[in-house]
Amino acid sequence: MRILFVTPYPSSRIRVRGYGFLTQLHRMHEVTVITQCISERELADVESLRSLGYEVVVVQESKWSAALRSGLALFSSSPIQVAYARSIRYAQAVQELCAKRSFDVVHVEHLRGIASMGRIVHMYPLVWDAVDCISLLCKHTIAAGPDLPVRTVALLEYNRTQRYEAKLLSQLQHVVITSERDRQAMLDLQGLLTKARMNGDEAPRGDITVLPNGVDLEYFRPLHQERRRFNLVFSGKMSYHANVATALYLYRHIMPLIWQHRPEATLTFVGSSPPKAIQRLASDPRIQVTGYVDDMRSYVGRADVMVSPMVYSVGIQNKVLEAMAMGTPVVVAAEAAAALEAQPGRDLLVANSAQEFAEATLNLMDDAQLHATLSRFGRKYVEQQHDWRVVTERLVNIYERAIAGHTGGSIKKGTPSSLVAGVPFYS
Repeated sequence: MRILFVTPYPSSRIRVRGYGFLTQLHRMHEVTVITQCISERELADVESLRSLGYEVVVVQESKWSAALRSGLALFSSSPIQVAYARSIRYAQAVQELCAKRSFDVVHVEHLRGIASMGRIVHMYPLVWDAVDCISLLCKHTIAAGPDLPVRTVALLEYNRTQRYEAKLLSQLQHVVITSERDRQAMLDLQGLLTKARMNGDEAPRGDITVLPNGVDLEYFRPLHQERRRFNLVFSGKMSYHANVATALYLYRHIMPLIWQHRPEATLTFVGSSPPKAIQRLASDPRIQVTGYVDDMRSYVGRADVMVSPMVYSVGIQNKVLEAMAMGTPVVVAAEAAAALEAQPGRDLLVANSAQEFAEATLNLMDDAQLHATLSRFGRKYVEQQHDWRVVTERLVNIYERAIAGHTGGSIKKGTPSSLVAGVPFYS
């Protein structure tokens, strides 16, 4: 199968979903990646992909142009992050590839990825990996964002993102998403569109399929090294507002309860671009803030416990799955656990309050048998439910349905660019 894989940023071990799919697709299919790049870090990620044998077409974007588009979006009905990512140059590059090359299916990742694809969504077999329901994320951020500016932007974005996602669902036939909770939120949007018949549009038509994130089970495996006794870890992209809110909650509300009983306990925050609010926590000698690291396995795999009390979240928490795959026991928030099929008490521990998180973490540090049980069964759960090979097989089945259901068949080489116009797309 010939696949055009469209992403708004280069896939990497940090942007793990696209990376996991590509790793498996590349083994059995002919894959061309086209991506936007806006920073030196992203260009480095492209070179990493190319060094592994991937064909990657790059459209380099200007930060200033993206910022200008975002600012102008304040005076339109478009979500800011859609305006940020929408690029005429990127759209033209994808159209030119489709005109020159023969692809069987187009895979588009994320809301930002689909932002520039308006002219091809009806022309070719296309699968949109929404990843998460972004309007649901906005809703959670309004209530629990780490600061007033973040909450204000989420409030501004919420209704316009709802409308945008609902419109997408009315136009796209094949949509995948990471969790059942996010799928239900998307179905609610479909219901709103049906009820309101916004602007006289057709009723929703797309199938929404849950495809959870997977884990590279060879890369993330137990280290068989001595653990850092009483060391807790929280990992993730630390510039992401939900991670910032969670890190501050963990330090301010959970750790004091743990330190009452285990004053020797330490906490490590692992992840790129921590804001000053997180960097300042490192003034406490019990706290380590790593910033960007090439390989977080030594931090996650050697920690005593992974603590993930996500104040709010959508989708599936990769940090939790990767820790479980490495045999590091995890304590997670109930909402994050609900996105998994793991069994509480055997595969992981679930907590709802700061007190519950502290008690569960202390139990894990003090109970060697419980620690060993969660370590063993956590790994087994990920092996059974989150193997990228199995998840990608399901994705290929969706590709095949998209191809079979598309009246025009695959993307034919030589389609004139002038014909790649499609139907007017929502903006």
